[in-house]
Amino acid sequence: MPRRSQRSRTGRGRARPFVRRLPRALLLTALAGTVAWAVLALLPGDPAVLAAQNGDPATIARLRAEMGLDHPLALRWGRWAGGLVRGDGGRLLGAGSPTWSAAAGPARNSLALLTLTLPLILALGWAAGAAAGLRAGSRRDTMLSGGAQVTLSVPDFALTTLLLAVLAGGLRLLPAVSLLPPGAAPHERPAALVIPVIAIALPGAAWLQRMVRGVVADAAAQPHVRAARLAGDHPLGILVHQVAPIARGPLAQASAGVVPYALAGTVVVENVTGYPGIGSLLAGLIAGREADAVASITVVLAGLTALAFTIADTVADRPRGAR
Repeated sequence: MPRRSQRSRTGRGRARPFVRRLPRALLLTALAGTVAWAVLALLPGDPAVLAAQNGDPATIARLRAEMGLDHPLALRWGRWAGGLVRGDGGRLLGAGSPTWSAAAGPARNSLALLTLTLPLILALGWAAGAAAGLRAGSRRDTMLSGGAQVTLSVPDFALTTLLLAVLAGGLRLLPAVSLLPPGAAPHERPAALVIPVIAIALPGAAWLQRMVRGVVADAAAQPHVRAARLAGDHPLGILVHQVAPIARGPLAQASAGVVPYALAGTVVVENVTGYPGIGSLLAGLIAGREADAVASITVVLAGLTALAFTIADTVADRPRGAR
């Protein structure tokens, strides 16, 4: 019984720092959504004009009234924010359908893409970064770091176009457009995922490699780590037992940074490849000046990012040696 009570107190102690950071994460998420809403609402272009397709002024005025665009900005923002608090993401001004219904299919497709991409980024980034950092200044470090720099110097859209040209156009191994049949799930056409996954994973892994390399190199320069290496300890053992405990916080932060990096890459890559995910949906919503829908989706994406960094902060603040 005392042991159970001690484990219970330990569990609550571990959860307390995470819970304490949640209000800040929620505040940042709300701020991100508000900024997105304000930008869309203030951009040139009227959703009523776009929906009317060059209709007469009377038609545009009627559409503005139906869409609620004739109300003050503060009132429109309050209506969106109040609905979001209740779980309502608003409705599309052009189609009239609920935001969550319109985003369900694309979100499922993007989730499938990220489910494959994020583990690949973490595995490649950690492995290459650790391999380079443990031998900082060596030929291996020079080759790995140089490759990462070259990858990062190529914009996402250019890298995606290059992959399309080589894998789809030149070698004809994969489809040039990552479209899915209406209502089809991504696993039903796995070939459509290959180029988007590679295009997101390569720059993401290169970025993480650079972060991990610096952290591991600093930790490997510590006297006790150097002593373990001189004693002939296996590099993997040095990494796990010597480097990881002192580099846990920065490594957690770098890994959390992969989340917004992958989300941003998804928006670009989906539009280049034609993959019907949340990035493609957002591009259309922005073009249509759908402020409520864009802001609601932004809140979800910002919430995922804030959650990742909240977990990383909690891991970084755990006392060294805590399990």
